[in-house]
Amino acid sequence: MKNFRIIFTLALFVLAINGCQKNVDITVNDDLLINQETVAEQTLVDLDALVDEAIGLKLLGLKSAAIDGFYYVNSCPVITMNLNATPKVMTIDFGTGCKGKDGKERSGKIIVTSTSLENFTIQRTKTFENFFVEGKKIEGTVTRTLSFDREDHSKVANVKEDVTITFPDNGGKASRKSNMTREYQLFVLGVPKDNVIKSWGTSEFTRVSGIKLTKTIEEANPLVFKMECHQIVSGVVSFKTSDNRSWSIDYGTGACDNKAVVTKDGQTKEITLRK
Repeated sequence: MKNFRIIFTLALFVLAINGCQKNVDITVNDDLLINQETVAEQTLVDLDALVDEAIGLKLLGLKSAAIDGFYYVNSCPVITMNLNATPKVMTIDFGTGCKGKDGKERSGKIIVTSTSLENFTIQRTKTFENFFVEGKKIEGTVTRTLSFDREDHSKVANVKEDVTITFPDNGGKASRKSNMTREYQLFVLGVPKDNVIKSWGTSEFTRVSGIKLTKTIEEANPLVFKMECHQIVSGVVSFKTSDNRSWSIDYGTGACDNKAVVTKDGQTKEITLRK
């Protein structure tokens, strides 16, 4: 009888523990929104850094030997710059498709216009012509205005995005409207993989279905994108959908592990982000 009481007590204890270990209720649609918005964020930060490389390459007149110090641009794409046009224009042409130094396949064109491409503190506008990256079609406009350049080789810019992304493999289409601040930290000059880009602000991500995801990132805990692995590696984001669902995501403490922790209704769950 004593043994029975012990077994019964242990059984109740196990049931109590299991009762406390509730899983976060992340639906298939929630998971799709989380992953697609994260992919959109990383893709647009990537393009920001790629354009900086291309402008630096053309303005400095660097040849193939200097490309070793870059992290995106190799012998492909074809980069042309017209400094006599009004506004001045640079075209980054990936043709029918080529891989950058980061291993990503791109095709089509990125077109950059500005009153002064030579001046890094001037507003620049990016548009796209039949442009794809890793199967995702990017359309729309991105405007970046650099507010100041710091002595420690970092710079801060306001970035406004009004783009549409069509995802491959029947992933559907979504629009993204953002008003972000980005801080570009260049830790070791000439070693781009050590650089990080911090982002904070607000973004609206709307799928064709009409579901809108509003994202808020506080300056005190910004998203940190590490060039070394082309991933968001830290930062906390608050999400809210147009049908009144909400959660937050913690992207970690700096490791390139493609992991994040979702918190919803007081419960947490680790997820693996899609690339």
